[in-house]
Amino acid sequence: MSDSNRTMAKTMAVLVPLENSNQVKQLLISNNDYDNNFRPTVYSGLLGLPVKGDFNDSEEIISNLKTHLDIEISIEKCLLEQNYPKLSPAKNMKRNISRWLNDNEFIKHEESLLIHVPQKWELLGDLALLPSSAFNELEWQTILNQCEPSQIDDLWELVCKSLKVNRLGRQQPISNNQMRTSQVELLYGSEGWVEFVDNGVYFGFDATKVMFSSGNVSERHRIGEINMENEIIVDAFAGIGYYTLPMLVRSNAKHIHACEINPDSIEALNWGIEKNEVTKRITIHKGDNKTTLPALQECADRCHLGILPSSKEVWELALKCLKPEGGWLHIHMNVLEDDIDKWIKETIETLEHKSRIIGRDWNINPIHLEKVKWYAPYIRHVVLDVKCC
Repeated sequence: MSDSNRTMAKTMAVLVPLENSNQVKQLLISNNDYDNNFRPTVYSGLLGLPVKGDFNDSEEIISNLKTHLDIEISIEKCLLEQNYPKLSPAKNMKRNISRWLNDNEFIKHEESLLIHVPQKWELLGDLALLPSSAFNELEWQTILNQCEPSQIDDLWELVCKSLKVNRLGRQQPISNNQMRTSQVELLYGSEGWVEFVDNGVYFGFDATKVMFSSGNVSERHRIGEINMENEIIVDAFAGIGYYTLPMLVRSNAKHIHACEINPDSIEALNWGIEKNEVTKRITIHKGDNKTTLPALQECADRCHLGILPSSKEVWELALKCLKPEGGWLHIHMNVLEDDIDKWIKETIETLEHKSRIIGRDWNINPIHLEKVKWYAPYIRHVVLDVKCC
């Protein structure tokens, strides 16, 4: 793999002593003579500063400089490095992959391959996660099947360099099981554990084993801005602490009962608890929350229901967790955009019915609806804040 990004070309350059180079450069810029298309280069103890024009312009350029400086100045045609404008990560990736194709003699396929280079990815610490389709297209698979492992490693290393990360993975569909385990394929790097800080909260987890959605960042921040001081919270689907940790660290909840079934998520949650120094304010309840939630009846000021596509099957258990005087529910759901108002109405009616079943004569009101993100075409991930009192 080529390790050089430099392209050299001949251009006109003013040669000046190093100690005068900054002053000369500023004069060239002010006279509109400096050429930003090249980078200054040292020649025999002198710095070559790129200038516009050719030998016909050299006398005027030197004359303009000497009006301000009494130093030796000359102009020559020099070999300087071209100064490419700063590229976006996506454009930089395309340029680097084009170089890889050329180095590996696949350049004739360049047009059909570069059109599939991903434009989006997810960053988790120093790990970039590409979409599941990235480099999986027929055109790319045909090329990669002809490559040695070292050539493929060179490609992934270039992608990492373009995105300024050390490891690379590819998303796969979330497992359709109770634990919603991750199916990330690690393309470059030895392991999938990542650590990062988001809004003052530390998170750590193995991206190849558990799910994490960066798209929920706005909701993690929002839930962390709600004042929960002196409140007891039940988080019915704690995961790695997506919302549990912000409620502890940012919202200052008095205590959280975190329900989680996935051992890998519990390991990550325990890491976050230690790292954020909130050990004394949380209890983890391992196992299916249909079993753990009944043990938490009448203890909570809030119950957080952060699972998609729906948490409806535990709404009655969540209501039972609230103290007799009532409290809050934060209900996550995937809803068709056009059906949101209808869904809110039906949700309140369902909660009122279930509250009567458990013997609670509460007024149940929708206080706030947060549209978190598009989950799929026409489908919104929403959060409904409900007050029971």
